[in-house]
Amino acid sequence: MEYSYDPQSVADERRLPTPRMMEAFHAVMEAGSVSAAARYLGVSQPAVSRLLKQFEEELGFPLFHRAKGKLTPTPEAHRLSIDVGNALDGIDRVRRSAEDVRRHGTGRLRVGITPMLYEAVLHRLLKDFLKEQPHLILTMETGLTEMMVDWLLRDQVELAFASMMGSHPGIEAIALIETHSVVLMPPGHPLMAKHAIGVEDLAEVPLITMTRRYPSRHRIEQMFRRAGVPMRLRAETNLSGTICDLVRMGQGVAILNALSWGGTGRGDLEARPLTPRLVNRYGVLHLADRGFSRPAQQLIAAIRCHLAQTMGTVYLGEE
Repeated sequence: MEYSYDPQSVADERRLPTPRMMEAFHAVMEAGSVSAAARYLGVSQPAVSRLLKQFEEELGFPLFHRAKGKLTPTPEAHRLSIDVGNALDGIDRVRRSAEDVRRHGTGRLRVGITPMLYEAVLHRLLKDFLKEQPHLILTMETGLTEMMVDWLLRDQVELAFASMMGSHPGIEAIALIETHSVVLMPPGHPLMAKHAIGVEDLAEVPLITMTRRYPSRHRIEQMFRRAGVPMRLRAETNLSGTICDLVRMGQGVAILNALSWGGTGRGDLEARPLTPRLVNRYGVLHLADRGFSRPAQQLIAAIRCHLAQTMGTVYLGEE
């Protein structure tokens, strides 16, 4: 009996073929007959025939010539078989990947982080975190906070460990760290006699800061303007380690985030609090309308644990 169909009657109700329909079609094309395909799939011949018929109905055109119980693939069937095979391979990869996640926690985590926070926080816990996630694929991108906001909005990273000093539409933040800026100087500097250093104390002092690409630099300039004190700039750079080196060379003093200074791991410089206080906040930025993957949750938990154990004076704790 010849298969017949009415294209107009099925056009309005046509749905996407199911994976099971495609598997039946692919098995028939590979095995050469319905009976062989049924044995391969472990189902009955009528079940395979039914799936083939449903597949053709959903597509809207016949895939086989039927005569005397024999199926002969149409040219359309041969053309479609390659794409169906590729689709089934993709479905199989998804199934295997999902099974790996269930069994081993396998996944991919894409993270943005500022160089300062990587040096001061993340690299100190990364070894243990990755040891506990042997199947995780971790991608890290470093950059400025504004760059990471763009990466989040473009779905290039899942979360960003960065500054919280600005607000961004569509982005929420989990506050983790609060610190303040200090005046950094070499041992023996005259300002060491002070317990705290005001902006007015820096009127004639060569100053080393971050470049104007960083919000902290604009906040420092604003402090000098409000105090009516001229800022005597000596050098600027985008690396806190370079700032410390320039201070060691005797090129001036630096106004630097206390976390940046602590992240250098060097104790051969002196620091005094800056007044008025220049507060800095850091945390995890993420899209407001999206939850965290399991690897992201695990990384945030690891960061919290590390901060609580080793950086309790700046850790803001659980909200």
